[in-house]
Amino acid sequence: MSSVEKLYSQANIDTNVQKLQHVHDVTSLVLGVVAGIMTLESLYGFAVYIIGILITNLAFYIICGEKQANKFFKKPIQEIFVNGLLNNTPGFIMLWCLVYALVKSSS
Repeated sequence: MSSVEKLYSQANIDTNVQKLQHVHDVTSLVLGVVAGIMTLESLYGFAVYIIGILITNLAFYIICGEKQANKFFKKPIQEIFVNGLLNNTPGFIMLWCLVYALVKSSS
């Protein structure tokens, strides 16, 4: 019995990863602004980030991946959920701190 290998177009995979990264970038920055405006501190800010990015990832998986993300990514769980959560944390923290400082200084 021979195993059937999945054929992927690397150009298409790279395009899908770039689009997903753009969604993660925008989402993390927006969540940073939201946490800063709400003047959240400590774990509450990170809870907003984790919940927001997970909702975004689920929406991406369902809508864009058509619940079959393995057609569009080599490792869909890692690329959509794990990398999306870890890679964009610095951008989130940067905007969270900036907006938080602006809101606190104006009040």
